[in-house]
Amino acid sequence: SKLQYNRVYGQWQYDSTVTPAATNTAYPINLDPAVFENGVYLGSPASRVYVTNSGIYNFQFSLQLAKSNASVGNIWIWYRVNGVDAAYSASRIAVQGTSAQTIAAWNFLVELNSGDYFELMWASDSTNAILKAAATNTFSPAIPPVILTATFVSALYS
Repeated sequence: SKLQYNRVYGQWQYDSTVTPAATNTAYPINLDPAVFENGVYLGSPASRVYVTNSGIYNFQFSLQLAKSNASVGNIWIWYRVNGVDAAYSASRIAVQGTSAQTIAAWNFLVELNSGDYFELMWASDSTNAILKAAATNTFSPAIPPVILTATFVSALYS
């Protein structure tokens, strides 16, 4: 196996387009089974990434945002720890047009205790503002709408 058992990391993605059922409603971003998991794991529901070791974690994500019609739509992205919104963690991105995908990609450093979970959240003011998957074509692999990674950075210090 290629896994390094002295390291803590994980990578997940989601392979299908995600459409919000309602506007201005917070939704957790579901993930498919792990590409890699070591010391962190996908729980239930499949939006929760649990940690087994207390520490500081770097959560990085990329979301392919799109619109299924021409008007402007806003998408908010933030995170929760153990079901509670993290203060000042939200961002808003405006998307417009059916062929103008935008990649939202950034990271959060999060202090977690053993057994805590991280959850990436989103909301939109339009049911036409989506997390868009794209199929394989003749020159590139498929595009997942969601990629999330977790990396252990540091132990907690008292």
